[in-house]
This record gives sequence, structure tokens and C-alpha cells, in this order.
Amino acid sequence: MQRFILLGILLFTFFNNHAQDILTLNNDDTIVGDVKSFDKGVLIYGTSYSKSNFKIDWKSIKRLQTNDTYIIQVRNGKSISGTISIEDSLATITGNDSITVVVPTIEVVYLNSISKVFWDRMSLSIDGGYTHSKAANNDQLTLRGTASYLSTKINPDLYFNFVDNAIDANDSVRVRKRRHNYGGNVRVFLTNSWFGITGADFLKSDEMLMDLRSTYTLGLGYYPIRNHKMYLNISTGAAINDERYQAEAMTDNTATTEGFVNAELNAFGLKDVSIVSSLNYFPSITDWGRNRLNFNVNVKFDLPKDFYIGMGYTLNYDSDPNIESISTSDYVVQTTVGWSL
Repeated sequence: MQRFILLGILLFTFFNNHAQDILTLNNDDTIVGDVKSFDKGVLIYGTSYSKSNFKIDWKSIKRLQTNDTYIIQVRNGKSISGTISIEDSLATITGNDSITVVVPTIEVVYLNSISKVFWDRMSLSIDGGYTHSKAANNDQLTLRGTASYLSTKINPDLYFNFVDNAIDANDSVRVRKRRHNYGGNVRVFLTNSWFGITGADFLKSDEMLMDLRSTYTLGLGYYPIRNHKMYLNISTGAAINDERYQAEAMTDNTATTEGFVNAELNAFGLKDVSIVSSLNYFPSITDWGRNRLNFNVNVKFDLPKDFYIGMGYTLNYDSDPNIESISTSDYVVQTTVGWSL
């Protein structure tokens, strides 16, 4: 008899320590499972009876009882490590410091379990494309990718965008041109919606005779909009721009100090479509009158199994390039197929 009692206690302890989350929808359907994450208006929810996770609209949740500790972010930019429960459109967040905050459910914009491994806090995407035209035997290869990590304190990200083009100039000469852009940023979250930001951007462009342009930035930013349909952040600060040209440019390498203003929009409220766009303006301080502009917009059309079709446009403008013979602007249009995590 004592063995059965001991076994019952062990089983109770096991299931109590491995209690599952309970989710109730607005139509009163209840689902027992595990909250994986919540971002961009969608809750990822797993169950024992389905190999695929459910994607649930955050606004359709009536009640949520969880048993884990999460990284939680609310609309005003505040990040909290703690627990969360939802009841009748109100979210109760209790931090690890035992301070409780009650906000409308719609004010919660992100959560992820602290117990999850490193990769569960990562966002990854990679895509590519290839085009060939018979005219001039033109080939173009595109490869792009992004990676970011999010915690309550920091948000580092990396990106790259490579375009290689080859075309027959005549029967005996084949011209190859490249445009390689890569870099990264680190955001450090401050009070409410403010953040510090530092970054590095690198550009190689045969069209601009640029062997390497290195731009290093340091500044302060703010999220004026952060909800279930879009994020918008703006930042400003100072930049150092170092330019090294190819030998045929016949010009000296330069290094200048610039200001910078950046705006970045991430819109995901449209069904199966997301748009990410950024605008960077660099007014020169040491080379007065020179202005540089970097703009890009990327659109993703979601496909099953986390695949997507991507379309992108990138523009680089320089009002006063050091080489008079080259154009003040360079742009690229891309169509790709990719996968995201």
C-alpha cells in the first residue's frame, strides 16, 4: 500500500512540475499545450497531439494560464522577465522582482520563454535567386540573409546582400561585376521605448569602383510605433565613413565624419505579406555639402513550411562622389525564394 502511495506522490510531483499551459479562445474553445513564443501579433502554440504548431491571432485569446518564465515586452518598450496570465482582455505580468503590472492584452507585443535554448530567441532568413538571359549571355546570382537575437537587454542583428553579375561585352570578353553589402547592428534597450545603437556597414561595388566603403555608427533611437501590425523606430547620431577605391578609380582613399538619421519600418499586419524598409541619411560634417542616402525595401510573400517569395529594391545615392566619371546613384532590384525561422 505504501508503494502505491509513494508512486502516486511521485506522479503528482512530476505532472505538477511539468504542467502545461491552458489557452481559451474567444469562442470558448480550450487548448492544453505549450506557449512557444509570441511576436508580430501571432502566438505560436504547441500541443502533444499535433506535430505542427498552431499560429493563433493574439486578439482571439480570451484566457491564458502559463507555467513558464518569459521575456515579455509591452508597447511602451519596457522589457520584463517574469510570468504572464491573461483574463478578459487584461494581461497580468509579474516580474522576477515580484512587481506586478496589469496592462490591456493588446499592449503586449512580444514574449519568449527564458527556458528556451539560444536558437529559440533567434530569427533567421536566407534567400537567393538566379536569372539568365540569352541576350549578351547575361547571368545574375543573388544571395541574401538576416539573423537577429532578442533579449530583455540587447538586440544584435547581422545581414548580407550579395549580387554577382556576368555579361558578354563581346565575343572574347566577359565582364563580371559584384555588389556586396553586409554588416550588423547592436541595440541596447534603455528606459521605455528608447535604445542605444551602434553598427557597422560594408559595401563593395564595382559599379561605383568601390573596393570597400566602411561606415561605423553610434547613436540613440526611439520606437514611436510598436504594435501588432508594425514596428517603427528612428535613430540619430554620428558616423565615420572610410572609402577605399579600386586602382582604376585613380583617386585617393578618404575618411570623413558624418551625422546620420535612420528610420526603419517593419509592417506585418497584412495577411501572408510582410514589408521591411529602412532609410539612412548621412550628411557629411567634414566634407560639407556632401550627402549620402541608403534606402531599401523588402517584401515577403509567405508560402507553406516557412518558405517565402521575396522582392527587394536597394538604392545608394551620393551627391558628391569622389570620382566624377561615375553616377551619383546605384540601385539593384531582386526577386528571390527563401526560408525563414
